[in-house]
Amino acid sequence: MVIAISAVIAAAGLSSRMKNFKPLLCLGSSTIISSTINTLRGAGAEHILVVTGYQSAVLERHLSSCGVMFLKNERFAQTDMLFSVQMGLRALPQDSERIFITPADIPLVSPDTLKQMLLLQNQVVCPLYQGRQGHPLLLTKAAAAHLISWKGTDGIRGWLRQETLDAARLETNDPGIRMDADTPQDYKRLLQYQARLQGHGNLRMDLQLNIGMDELFLTVESVQLLDMIGQIGSIQNACACMHISYSKGWKIINMMERQLDFAVVRRVVGGSDGGGSFLTEKGEQLLNCYQAFHQKLLEDAQRQFSLYFPDYLRSPQGSPAE
Repeated sequence: MVIAISAVIAAAGLSSRMKNFKPLLCLGSSTIISSTINTLRGAGAEHILVVTGYQSAVLERHLSSCGVMFLKNERFAQTDMLFSVQMGLRALPQDSERIFITPADIPLVSPDTLKQMLLLQNQVVCPLYQGRQGHPLLLTKAAAAHLISWKGTDGIRGWLRQETLDAARLETNDPGIRMDADTPQDYKRLLQYQARLQGHGNLRMDLQLNIGMDELFLTVESVQLLDMIGQIGSIQNACACMHISYSKGWKIINMMERQLDFAVVRRVVGGSDGGGSFLTEKGEQLLNCYQAFHQKLLEDAQRQFSLYFPDYLRSPQGSPAE
């Protein structure tokens, strides 16, 4: 009997500490999320569901040919990974018997680790490296149903601490289960680890788009702030989601409006709706123009990068492939 294996990838977050959208960061000739998908598919995951949120349209376009399913967490700015995982588990096909759950930015898990996990019959299998838990987790259908209904504290960690669960903790020699891209330093370690696995490094492109006049006011950070204000309707909450201070958020907005000589954010004080902050029409137009231009620039640049550096630094000797 063939066991139906599925996977839920939580990719709804803001990537606020990384300052770049983590799922689409380069990893060799691919991206972080594409590598994560390929790893899960190599373990036999037939149905893979990606829970999106921030930059959902960009992510779906990037993965349009990967044969995965999508579900958007509309409340991504106010919810945690558990909420996204629960959404994904509810949407999986009913015949899913074993289910991997993982963040989008754990791409270098060893295939052997996943095979070892599937050999165990416990309700939950947690991989460990040097005694510390990593990803992905593996659930049975019964455990998935239990997690869907979990309303306790501390998210998935809190759920795993329940003594009623039949959980196996599998010690591995796989550091990849704990390697993510939460910060630029984490991403650097991820790239270094991949280079060690392959025996050589890969040339990669890091293209930053900053636009301004006397000062550069359209940056990754300021554009994300505008995007979050537009989606949340609050400067204070947008700053909290991005892990920046309220005063820094206002400094970014004020500098932008001073350079542009028009308002990008409209402030509403009190009233029956409770007040808030919203993008002006010109602010929305500015955000849309930047995002569309940035996406087009990245697509064109990637084509040119592949043309001018087709295989450079992809051989063990660090020279162009023959």
